[in-house]
Amino acid sequence: MKRAVIHVSPEGSDRNSGTASQPVSSFQAALALARQAGPGRPREIVVHGGEHFDVFIEIGPEDSGLVIRAAPDERPVLYGGRPVSGWVREPNGWFSAELPGVKERVWDFRSLLVNGRFADRARFPASGSIRHESFFDARWMSSTKGGWDRKPTEEELTTLRYRPETLPPDFDPANAELTIYHCWDESLVGVASVDRKAGIMKFSTPAGHPPGAFGSWKEQARTFVMWNTREGMTRPGQWYLDRTRGRLVYWPLEKEDMAHAKIIAPARFCILRVAGRPEQRVEDVCLRGLTFSSTTTPMKAGGFGGCAFEGAVEAEHAKGLRLENVRIAGAGGWAARALKSDGTLCLGCEIEDTGAGGLNLDGIGGRVFDTLICRPGLTYPSAIALRVHGENWLVQHNEIHHTPYSAIAAGGRRLRIERNLFHNVMEQLVDGAAVYIFAGRECLVRGNYTHSVRDEQVHAYYLDEQSEDSRVEGNLAEGAPWALHMHMARRCVLRNNICVASGTMTFSLANCEDFALERNILSAGGELRFSTSYSGIGTMRRNIFWSGSGQIRWDMHDRLSSLERNSGPVVFPPRSGSNFVADPRMEIGEGGRIRFLDGSIAPNLGIEAPNLAGVGRRKNAKV
Repeated sequence: MKRAVIHVSPEGSDRNSGTASQPVSSFQAALALARQAGPGRPREIVVHGGEHFDVFIEIGPEDSGLVIRAAPDERPVLYGGRPVSGWVREPNGWFSAELPGVKERVWDFRSLLVNGRFADRARFPASGSIRHESFFDARWMSSTKGGWDRKPTEEELTTLRYRPETLPPDFDPANAELTIYHCWDESLVGVASVDRKAGIMKFSTPAGHPPGAFGSWKEQARTFVMWNTREGMTRPGQWYLDRTRGRLVYWPLEKEDMAHAKIIAPARFCILRVAGRPEQRVEDVCLRGLTFSSTTTPMKAGGFGGCAFEGAVEAEHAKGLRLENVRIAGAGGWAARALKSDGTLCLGCEIEDTGAGGLNLDGIGGRVFDTLICRPGLTYPSAIALRVHGENWLVQHNEIHHTPYSAIAAGGRRLRIERNLFHNVMEQLVDGAAVYIFAGRECLVRGNYTHSVRDEQVHAYYLDEQSEDSRVEGNLAEGAPWALHMHMARRCVLRNNICVASGTMTFSLANCEDFALERNILSAGGELRFSTSYSGIGTMRRNIFWSGSGQIRWDMHDRLSSLERNSGPVVFPPRSGSNFVADPRMEIGEGGRIRFLDGSIAPNLGIEAPNLAGVGRRKNAKV
């Protein structure tokens, strides 16, 4: 059956027929022509180069099988925003432009693209954060046990107490937004009112946790930052949305010519939506070679991982959705989200500079291959670079770096996370990892390489609550002081992992049961510390432990209810088997290539150098 091909171009006209020589100009017209081809006929929309502004496309079950692709050797950009014009120079050298609907909050946004750059928003203070005075006295019992031991009140979720001298006295609450830090997440809230004398702010939307929650555990959880005020404009390149005046304000970079600057303000939460239904899914839609950019988010807390926000590409109840060689940059929310969708494929995509996360995917039988995700979470630092949930997922040969929170957060059954490259992850928040799995069953984390991770409850590989019968094997963690952390997990295997840190290193099995530790190397330049519950280790054999400073410490503790009462250091735990304290004598070269030197006992113990050749993205990868 002959394929129906519709062409769309910014230079076209919706009065045209949609042929290559007479393209239409809008995606609505292109989609209407494709639908006229009738069901069952192969249909394709070819998008020609150039910039398409204020785009919204909705694909339904009647569009199953549709391919939307870039024209050969062209790279069209689909924006969910509009160019801003009418800039006026203000007396202080800043520029401002009037925007319709801003005063009325009809048009509201919290990201801005300036010459392709995800511009920095006005921030107070310019760096660091402000310690507040709020306190929340409830106890966190774990996610499995329902969270807080009492439900926070509405007042606790919408009130911040602060010292008046820590904020500018005349900031405009109509503009101000606050990031309230918790522990593994944060809440971005608006300001409804402020009592400057008493130091009390009321939020326009509730926080995900009360200010001060987790404050007894982490100092960061007692802090906040204020955004989008005039007082936060401290350096060139920043902007704020002055809702009181109805104007967008920008401070140009040095040598940035505002007469030629391309500034795009987002007007939509989503650019392309695949809208299926439980009883009728959208099947076999393919997006290829397109670039999506400029979306925004509503004013509300994003929840764990920033998962409450939409993607520039958004799908629900889809089957066989394919994103091939797609680039998403400058999205204010997620880059792409496909929920309740089976057989999703992301191949060779590039995701950069997003306000929330990169890919948020759940369903059965999905695949993420050869994809780059970098600098997510620019507005919501708890956002996850790649979230997958469901069954039978393959996540292979991806590269993820410079993330504020976890690179991968996953859960479900039979997930395979293999041969991925991670570095500079977990740069802001804590209690996450390069690979974090919650409630994973029969999962495999193998052949991954993590390096350059800071030392503040930041992990390389982490199996969390309700994870069972899973394997972490053949991975390398270099420069990761807390490489392996397991919490409330059972019957899992840690095998043939190599973890190296120049300073101290911590290995922990907190409230775990029946783990097998086999043929691992843990090598620290400083102290090597083990923290594990008595029931955490089932078998432990043929491992090499090494401390360059000669300090190896084992802290054994009981289950959760008595964590405070531990035994203190012991020489070696029970059921230790044939383990050795010895210099592993190895070299780690470029790309994580490991070589055991003469005299190393590792080969005799059956420890193999993980084969990390080709780890990370491959060029010209195909399924």
